[in-house]
Amino acid sequence: MIFLDRFLQGLKPQFDDDVIDRLNYYYTPLIFIIFALTLSAKQYVGQPIQCWIPAQFTGAWEQYSENYCFVQNTYWLPLTHYIPSDVSEREDREIGYYQWVPFVLGLQGILFYLPSVLWRILNWQSGVAVKSIIQMCEDVGNMQVDKRKNSVEVVATHLRDSIKTQQALIKRTPFSFLTRRGSYLNLLYLVIKVIYVVQCFLQFIILNKFLSTKYTFYGLEILRDLASGREWEESGHFPRVTMCDFEVRVLGNKHRHTVQCVLMINMFNEKVYLFVWWWLLIVFFATIASLIYWVIMTFSRSQQDSFITQYLRVNNLVPSSGETGPINKFVENFLQHDGVFILRLISSNAGDLITTDLVYHLWQVFLAEEAAKAQTLPLPKAPPAELDDVDGNNEKAPLT
Repeated sequence: MIFLDRFLQGLKPQFDDDVIDRLNYYYTPLIFIIFALTLSAKQYVGQPIQCWIPAQFTGAWEQYSENYCFVQNTYWLPLTHYIPSDVSEREDREIGYYQWVPFVLGLQGILFYLPSVLWRILNWQSGVAVKSIIQMCEDVGNMQVDKRKNSVEVVATHLRDSIKTQQALIKRTPFSFLTRRGSYLNLLYLVIKVIYVVQCFLQFIILNKFLSTKYTFYGLEILRDLASGREWEESGHFPRVTMCDFEVRVLGNKHRHTVQCVLMINMFNEKVYLFVWWWLLIVFFATIASLIYWVIMTFSRSQQDSFITQYLRVNNLVPSSGETGPINKFVENFLQHDGVFILRLISSNAGDLITTDLVYHLWQVFLAEEAAKAQTLPLPKAPPAELDDVDGNNEKAPLT
């Protein structure tokens, strides 16, 4: 559990993504690790199990029986049923998940964190330091007005240089066929979103397999049991009262004892897993909605144009004639998919004010580059010189 404690201390939001990503890799692991540490403290510091033992048992025997039953597993029977005489039937009814609850919760939290690590490792391969750019924008947003203008120009230049560097680096990687239009970061981000969705689905499977429940929709079915008055005595989910068999040797002979135990830890486990199931459901649907949103924003040309146009309109940079050619060229050729994607992340993390200033300066850089290209274009060739006639006139001489 020391590892989980250190993992919790190092868990921080990165702010190079959106709020749904942070819901997956920050808030969800935070909740899982806190639950894991709390339940482990209850198990290994408190008294998770108490057993009713025969009167002839001494204090040492009582401690041994409780430790043995907690470690070796107990089995559950409805209070109205007789204890089976067949030992194998008792073993088939054993429940052993309660000892592993803190470890499995910790593992689930770590699994939620892994896609964010993959995102940060792979986005560095693009040549664009996404986190650094967004951090610069957040710092600029906190500056005074007189200093912010120069700082925004620096950020805009850095962003433009990063996009150019990305285009140069991607040509030498296996991902070039995916990034012909400067969309490496955008497509990578969508892949990470898909991984989050798949992982949420797999978490439900892990939960059901771990609890060995017959319920497909565990949280929904538990609430329905509570609403209908069906308690754990009938369902067997996180039972509080269980049975335990153990053998001891007395004078060379084995004696088998059956004791009844109270698993107080299951009172906490039940509430924790009920909350965890519904939390996973919320995260699952929120991540699907976020994935759909980003797919639309990525592959819809009109959405990209309208996103940039709204910031240009603030500074009255949209042509009054309604001509969209320059804006389309600015979005498609200058910013490209990754440039628009980074601006969206800046907008969601640093705010609209810095995004407006940044788009303005990028637009000015775009116009300057277009003007430079126009000046370097070759001049049209002059028409061929006309032949003078014998009288000195500038009329064409008739061909003979």
